[in-house]
Amino acid sequence: RDYKRAFSSIAKNMRSMFLHAYQSYLWNNVASHRIESGGSTEVRVGDLVLVENKSAEKGGGGTSGLKGKAVKMVEEEDLTDSKYSITDVVLPLAGSKIRYPGGSAGDLFDELMKKDGICKADFARIGNVDREIALGGDYRKLICKPGDVSFEVKAYKDPVQPLLQTDLMKVKGVEVTATTLCSSKEKEGQSPTKNEGDQERNDDTIFGMVVGFSLPPSSYATIALRELTRRPTSSEYQSKLELSGNCERNIV
Repeated sequence: RDYKRAFSSIAKNMRSMFLHAYQSYLWNNVASHRIESGGSTEVRVGDLVLVENKSAEKGGGGTSGLKGKAVKMVEEEDLTDSKYSITDVVLPLAGSKIRYPGGSAGDLFDELMKKDGICKADFARIGNVDREIALGGDYRKLICKPGDVSFEVKAYKDPVQPLLQTDLMKVKGVEVTATTLCSSKEKEGQSPTKNEGDQERNDDTIFGMVVGFSLPPSSYATIALRELTRRPTSSEYQSKLELSGNCERNIV
């Protein structure tokens, strides 16, 4: 069977997606293991930390790529000096030009690859044989903190009514009817904006929260919301939610 020829028949951009998906598969499994075994608050020996990350203007690679990036492996003396925080910790996207972490996280990369019949050295060999599917690798933060965080707690009646004014609503002069009960503006000493036509609250009232935040490149809002709500983002879970009453009543 000519697997290489079959794979080459796939469009180049689609071939890249297969490769990047495998990188993500490895990264996600190792990230889950690192949090489960080492926690989400402390740096530990063997972790990789990003010590240099130049912007594109300063000669770096911008939002992706290894150019302008440098990592080091955390040692015992780094913990004693409290030199790094958990937000400095990175994990590699597998490739031929990256460094792998130490400890059980590094071992798990080997175990996962072995199950698929490959090893770390194969990434360099593949690049030498076919440059089109060469993967140098990259680094991604294990944990990042959202910036510009804001929130509004809303009370409303219709489960499908918008809680934010869309561009179309602005054009048509349609206002949001949900009532703002409290917001992050109160925390900052500002008066929250109350919507016109505040609704009486009773047993039919639905409470919701509008959350705003910004994230760095290669971070995903869906994952941030999953961590905030402690609820799955999978389509299987979301499809079972009900619009009224106990929204999770159909979930075992």
